Amino acid sequence: MAIQPDDKDLNKLLADFYFSIGNHKKALSLLKRIIETDPHDHKAIRQIGEIYLITGDFETAELLIEKAIAINPSNPKYYMSMVELLYNTERKREAVDVMEKVVKLRPTVSSYLLTLADLYNELGDSDNAKKNYFRVLEYEPSNEKAKKKLKNLAAI
Repeated sequence: MAIQPDDKDLNKLLADFYFSIGNHKKALSLLKRIIETDPHDHKAIRQIGEIYLITGDFETAELLIEKAIAINPSNPKYYMSMVELLYNTERKREAVDVMEKVVKLRPTVSSYLLTLADLYNELGDSDNAKKNYFRVLEYEPSNEKAKKKLKNLAAI
């Protein structure tokens, strides 16, 4: 069986595989081929953005992640990529704003609430940090990290 270089489904599978094992060079060439045939493939666009994020090209990563969000604004993973980028470029206040959008999309996901609480905590906004740590415990009462953070905030 010959592999067709323009087989989009196969290219997606291979790109996901190479991306998952950290072979970003091979993943990138396949992902670029995918968006050549489908410029609105938000998953491929976001993955390319992730590769640029990993390699430290934050400007290109931001443009691509923004494009993926514009195409599919209901996927919290895309916003999480943007949060990571903003955090890594010392734009924590903007990261909080984007994280708030993630929490609105998935209000019961405790890992998202915990990330939001941690961001508020890093910014010194202990009231919003506490509020979100408590929200974590509403959905995951045994979350030790949220308990510990609340205990630390209470001691301040």
